[in-house]
Amino acid sequence: MTILNKIKFFTVCCFVFASLFLLVNPATSNPRAADDADYPNHARLGQRLQNLNSSFPGITSLKSLATTEGNKDIWLLIIGSGDIANKPAIAVVGGVLGNHLLGSELALQFAERVLHASSEENIRNLLDSVSFYVFPDMSPDAREQYFRPLQYERLGNANPTDLDRDGRIGEDGYDDLNNDGLITMMRIKDPTGNWMQHPDDERIMVKARPAKGEKGDYLLFSEGIDNDKDGQFNEDGEEGVFFNRNFSFKYPVFERGAGEHAVSEIETRAIADFLFDAKNVFAVISFGEANNLTSPLVYNERDASARIHTGWKKNDIETNEKISHLYNKHLGERAPAAAPGSDGDFFQWAYFHYGRFSFSTQGWQVPRPENDNEDEHASEELAFLRWAEENQLDNVFLPWTSVEHPDFPGRLVEVGGIAPFVMKNPPYAMVDTIAKMHTAFILDVARLRPQIDIINLETENLGRNLHRISLDVINKGSVPTASETGELLRWMQKTVLRVSLNEGQSLISGSPVEVMGSIDGHSLETRSWLVRGRGDLTIRVGSEASGFREVKVAL
Repeated sequence: MTILNKIKFFTVCCFVFASLFLLVNPATSNPRAADDADYPNHARLGQRLQNLNSSFPGITSLKSLATTEGNKDIWLLIIGSGDIANKPAIAVVGGVLGNHLLGSELALQFAERVLHASSEENIRNLLDSVSFYVFPDMSPDAREQYFRPLQYERLGNANPTDLDRDGRIGEDGYDDLNNDGLITMMRIKDPTGNWMQHPDDERIMVKARPAKGEKGDYLLFSEGIDNDKDGQFNEDGEEGVFFNRNFSFKYPVFERGAGEHAVSEIETRAIADFLFDAKNVFAVISFGEANNLTSPLVYNERDASARIHTGWKKNDIETNEKISHLYNKHLGERAPAAAPGSDGDFFQWAYFHYGRFSFSTQGWQVPRPENDNEDEHASEELAFLRWAEENQLDNVFLPWTSVEHPDFPGRLVEVGGIAPFVMKNPPYAMVDTIAKMHTAFILDVARLRPQIDIINLETENLGRNLHRISLDVINKGSVPTASETGELLRWMQKTVLRVSLNEGQSLISGSPVEVMGSIDGHSLETRSWLVRGRGDLTIRVGSEASGFREVKVAL
């Protein structure tokens, strides 16, 4: 039995125990099907989406935005009731990274949990006011590697790509040297190496620090053979372009996995095209490597005020702080570590080029020991192994085993290390708790949505067929009606205030149509008009991302 299969066996046992527990605790039941004992492959994910769509026909719509080069659907599940396109919406995005199965599951379980609770009054009322666009898996070609005979943490799609840009495609893929079905690491004993065994755990390899008197004695590479003899290993296999490196903000030209040009791929075009048309989205919540929820981003005046700004605007940082506080309220000590975005990623594109409030989290991370800062050789691998031992997951590490290697004849070459996927994805039996907390968080973000309304409407007869109309336009929500960056972009719909007169009326003062700036949360702006004539007129204000409010005024 392989290491990964042992892990899967452990999760099955945990799931069986959890299922027995749920039989006597139905209030905590999970909406997933009873046969889901591990992360779902693409076919199973699609089936769960189709089950939701058929079970909740009045409040769901399922569509495939496109089909990848690997013949996988890019699924979108729309949740909401009524006029979906003209009320605030949140986009929930999973599969940002192909090796992050948890992200897809969190997005999918969000949809399942919300829909299975849709008969509850508070959820039903929320779905009357908010729409959700759920993209469970934006990297289906890469993600499917978890379910294939040769398992490695793949990030690229199925579009044949010259990853090392040497004029050839797919000439140096992964090689399973010990035939265990897993690609791990290989270390080569070498006096010129700069890697050494961790002082506290010889299983872990760390960089030697000559300044502190340390000397390396190993070379360290990904498990494989240098098939193209360029001194690199596994740098140009069957995987293609990375979803999270193909977007237009700070597009990393010529970087591995970035593609031939920004938004060159079926996956990136599919979500970008849809979102640019989805004018009602006020926030994007994605599950990926970036994390501005555990800790908010820090305001940088120089970057934020540049002609082409690369830093979040000050008011948007304040919104980030508010949402971060909410996230930590739900996650507490389980919140993963903060992490910045990377060039060409989806998280930053959603803010800088789409203009929406963009929030991202890994969803889960191996807990770090309290004395982690005291460990001069602190490493994620060591923290993971300690955590795995505490949770009795003692089969997540492959012992270093000698192999014959054609590139290193007569040398000591060993293959081993931590199994793929296990550091980024918790055992499946643990996902329910994580998903429940993130679902509650997303619903609370939805409750903070911008909400346009008209209050304090007054009319005053000034005589001689003249009337003064005054009112307050208020944002009853906690989130501004638009981000500062959104106000600079054409793709963010502005709040519009429109007065529609009848044929016998004329406007003496005040504008019949006004494009208003962003209105902060729980703030209002006062407007007034002088109108000559009698009869009814209509005042309408709002935008797709904050909703619309319309009143009729009788003069």
